[in-house]
Amino acid sequence: MWTEFTVGFALALVCAVCWALLDVSRKFMGRRVSATGAAAGLMLLHVLYLNPLLLSGSIVDGEGGGIRDMIWVGYPDLEWLYFLPTAVSVLLNLGANYLFFRAVQISPLSLTTPYLAFTPVFTAISALVFLGQIPNAYGWTGIVVVCMGAFFMNPGNSDDGVFAPVKALWTERGSFYMLIVALLWSITPILDKTASDMTSPLWHTMFLAGAVGLVFVGARGVKERSLRPLWGEFRTIPWWLAAGGFFAVAAMVLQLTSYAFIDVAYVETIKRAVGVTAAIAAGYFIFGERDVMRRLIGAFVMSIGVGLILLAG
Repeated sequence: MWTEFTVGFALALVCAVCWALLDVSRKFMGRRVSATGAAAGLMLLHVLYLNPLLLSGSIVDGEGGGIRDMIWVGYPDLEWLYFLPTAVSVLLNLGANYLFFRAVQISPLSLTTPYLAFTPVFTAISALVFLGQIPNAYGWTGIVVVCMGAFFMNPGNSDDGVFAPVKALWTERGSFYMLIVALLWSITPILDKTASDMTSPLWHTMFLAGAVGLVFVGARGVKERSLRPLWGEFRTIPWWLAAGGFFAVAAMVLQLTSYAFIDVAYVETIKRAVGVTAAIAAGYFIFGERDVMRRLIGAFVMSIGVGLILLAG
């Protein structure tokens, strides 16, 4: 029998699979084109996929509901205050998206995307430093567990002593880049929630992705004095771009919908647990990465830590 929890769990599970498939798509794109080209194409496709939802929301009448309020919301009336947090989020997402693609270009998928589990760790630390919000016992335990999982996943050279895991992050540059991505994406939710509250999650997602994509396109146009090289990159991976854009939008819509049925903590825990496991499995079966058992155990430990941090919130 389907209950609210089972419906929410199913939505969160499919959402997590979509995020994992998006990571695989980004890995394939990163192997074929530049980081800026892949990021620009993927971001601009958000506009193509989300516009029909916003248009249908402007047309459809009827009583509002939890899910309808999140998805079929139509185009909002914008105020100038909306652009303040949005502009900062665009800048941070420019760096995050570029570094994400660079990370999966130069390092194994199984040693990069699991480090996104540090996002709630950085969020908790930021809240402590800037807001004076002290984590409870679950929070501190979760932070320690995530760090232990990361150190176990990439222990480094034993000759480097106790700081070997830290040095390993520096030598495996893709893992280091992904840590920066996790840091940036721990800040953007605060800005994005503020902007979404003024408009809607769907509109803000489309506007944010479109702005990031256009900046990448503009930068390439200025650098190369032509958009032909960028268009040429798009033409080499049309199906991967289309698939990546679809998975990104589907994951986002499913995630928003699942919030209406179960707590955010459950959704995020499922997403991280499935995401890190799928990244390591894809690295082994699709991209030929080896020595993944230790990474799998480390990623599983990190997922437990993420769950503790989110439950503490």
